[in-house]
Order: sequence, then C-alpha cells, then structure tokens
Amino acid sequence: MKNITIAYIGGGSKNWAQKYFSDLLLQDKLEGDIRLYDIDNKGAELNQKCFYKMVAQNKNKIKSNWNCIVEPNIDSALTGADVVLISILPYSLQNMRYDVHYAERYGIYQPVGDTVGPGGYSRALRTLGFFKFFGEKIKENCPEAWVINYTNPLSMCVNALYASFPGIKAFGSCHEIYSSQKLIAGILDMYNSLDDNGKEAFMKSNLKGVRRALNRCHKRFYSYRHPTTDRHKIFPNIQGVNHFTLINEAKFEDKDILPIYKAFVPMFKEMRRPFLKNTVKFDILENYGVFGAAGDRHLAEFIPEKYLPIGKKHYWKTGFILTTVRNRLLRDFLRRRQLRLQATGLMRIKIKSSGEEGVLQLIAIYGMGDIISNVNITNRGQSPGLPMGTAVETNAKFSEGKIVPMNAGEINNDFLRSREILHAENQRDYVKAFFEKDRNGLLKVFKRDPSVARLPEDKQLNLFQEMIDCNEDVLPDWLKI
Repeated sequence: MKNITIAYIGGGSKNWAQKYFSDLLLQDKLEGDIRLYDIDNKGAELNQKCFYKMVAQNKNKIKSNWNCIVEPNIDSALTGADVVLISILPYSLQNMRYDVHYAERYGIYQPVGDTVGPGGYSRALRTLGFFKFFGEKIKENCPEAWVINYTNPLSMCVNALYASFPGIKAFGSCHEIYSSQKLIAGILDMYNSLDDNGKEAFMKSNLKGVRRALNRCHKRFYSYRHPTTDRHKIFPNIQGVNHFTLINEAKFEDKDILPIYKAFVPMFKEMRRPFLKNTVKFDILENYGVFGAAGDRHLAEFIPEKYLPIGKKHYWKTGFILTTVRNRLLRDFLRRRQLRLQATGLMRIKIKSSGEEGVLQLIAIYGMGDIISNVNITNRGQSPGLPMGTAVETNAKFSEGKIVPMNAGEINNDFLRSREILHAENQRDYVKAFFEKDRNGLLKVFKRDPSVARLPEDKQLNLFQEMIDCNEDVLPDWLKI
C-alpha cells in the first residue's frame, strides 16, 4: 500500500469532502494523511469530525488507514504534499446571486451560470486571483505534487494554475461524462433485452414495435434509466472543452454502439414529456451528428441562441428550468444542519462509492493499475483544431508517474468546431487578461461570449461594469477603475 499526503484546499467543503473521504476509505491501494485547509476553519474542523465518525461507523467497509488533520494555514497544508485537491466556492453563495441572476435584468437567463455566459465570467473574476495564489504556493511548497481541480469555471481555473506555475502537474476533473456513459449503458441494456424483432424495430426507431417487444420481456421503455451494464465498460471518445464536451464515437467490447444511441433518440422524443432530461444533448445529436456529453443545463449555455432565448425564464421545450441561487442556499442550509448532526453522532454516515474517478486516477498515477479517464488539461495536440496551450477535455491514459492525453481527432461539424474554438479562445484570453491586469482585455472576451453578444453594445458595457460593481468588495483594485 502506497503512503501519500493529500492537501485539500477547500477542506471545509459541504459536499465534495465526504465523497472523497468515502472513495479513499473504500480502496486498498493508498493510505496516509489528509490535510484539510479552508478559510472557513470551522468548516474544516466539522469535516474532520465527520471523517472520524465515518471511520467509526463503517469499520466493516474500510480498507485503508488515513489520518485527517486540519491545518491552520495554506503553507503548512501544502508543505511536502504529494497530491493537492482544490474544491472551493469563491467567497459565498450570496455572491452567486450576481453571477446567475443579475443578467436576468438584461433578459439573459442562465440555468447554471458558473462556466460561460455573464455568470461564468463574473465568477471567474472572483476565482482567478485565488488560483494565481494557489499556483504560487504550490510552486513554493510542493512543486512535484499532482494537482486536481474540481472548481468552476474549471477550464479557466486550470489555465490559471499553469499561468501561475508553468511547471505544475495539474488537471481538472469533471463528472459530466460519467452520466453520459451511464445513459449510453442504459440504452444498450434496453436494446440487448429485446428479441430479434424488437431489435429490428429499435434500429428503425419504431417506438410501437419496441414497446411491444419490451412488453414481451416484461420491461418498460424507461428502464434505460437504471442500467445494469457498468458505465466503465462504455468507452466514448471525448472532444471539446469542459461542460461543452462531445462524444463522436462510443464502443462496448470494441463494438461501435453509437448507432444504437442514435436510433433511440427519435423514440425518446416521441415519448417526451415536460422536464424530461437529456433533450438538449439529443437535439445536438440530431442537428450536428454528435452526442452532447454534459448536462443539458450546461450545454445550453454554450449555444444560447438556440436553447436560451432572450427574456424567456422557463424552458419547457428543452425540458429544464433554472437552478436558482435561492434553491442553492436552501440546500446549503440543510446540508450544514446534516453535517452538524453527523459530526455529533446523532446521524449515521453511510459510506459508498461516489462514482467519481479522482481516486482511481491517483491509484493509477502511483503505479497500481493503468486507467483511461477523461481529463481537462492544456491542449498539447490531443485536440487538433482547437487552440494550443488552453484547457480542453479529452480522454487520457493514467499510468505510473504520468498522464498522457489521447488524440481525440478533429470535430467534424463546422458549427460545433467554430463554437468550441470560440469558447476555448475566450477561456484562454480571459485568464491572460486577468494575469496582465488588462481590464479592456476582459471586456473584449466578455463581449465575445455568445450570450452577451446578443445584447446591444451599450448594454454589454453596462452589464460588464455592473458585475464588477456587484463584486467590488472582493475584487483587486485594478478592476475597480
């Protein structure tokens, strides 16, 4: 068993921490120390108490030994660390009100508002300074550490780490692909459950024939939501940038299964009901020939002219509604109460695998089994046609001491390729302008964003200035001019 030290920046996390704790405790390849650091020191202390309750209450499941330590400052947390996890909320959920809802005054409604659009670039203003600081501190205290970022806007955060410390061994990890693999696995299960006549009807997208075949084997159309096939057996080819990821091929046991997926889509749309998930990714397939491999709410923000019309708050046609900050605040309040109950032992903590691959990636890096997993890392040629030197999302092979991105091939559809290039360039240029303290450069990128570009120029300028004004208390002085 390999002994390592993990420094967790954002160790007061109310969601990610317990997922990571569970994954670490359930595996038998790594052990060591987990150092929790957070500007919310009480939050880190609460997670430490929850960690030891997890250990005490799940002894029959735990396969590795870990010490959980709260560190009072970032230097003590990072010194000599082998791995650095970064999962932070830039300031507070109250600040997200500006990101998500302020642009509504201009008719721009954002389902998420943390990656692109006015919300993504507003959030980046609060976040990039942290990541510049983190890169500098990692260079000073643990330059050889592997650094995994989970914070959004993920691509810009990864770019900022490399801009701050070019020699850093950093990558971004995102779980959106896992849901897409699970979806494909479920559709494959449905197809495989059919008799020959049913399979023939399936490949013709004959919904009535498929439903009759499903009745013969005592299954329902929506059984695809609960796959029995392990998603890890689905091997998709990943292209694009984070949250605007695309799958142009998918294999199961070396068999191309994308035709099965494509045949499913028309039947799904025929069955469609309001608020049914995945309609945006299916629409992307029908219009552009590839599978949108992220949640609908994220995908829509990259093509807002099609899916997020100006002035429209609810999106019945695309099957999703807005995630308001009010809802996030309520969930945060309830989660805080739950953590306090767990820390005191009044509520039991059940550990289970999160389905994330961060720990599996670490196991591979430390030489205990290669894996292929999706990764967000600077483009070194693995994404031909996209800008070099900016974060892109592709598959990569994780093996002892290295991560080798796999060539994803060029995006064939002209519209999607040009839109991916636009967002990749924006994410690169925004970080560059921030590091150079170039306010006009930030504005230039902001105006290029497809959501903002729909507004008249005077409103673009006003929205940019008002988002700076809203965040004024937490921004560097050079932005306030």
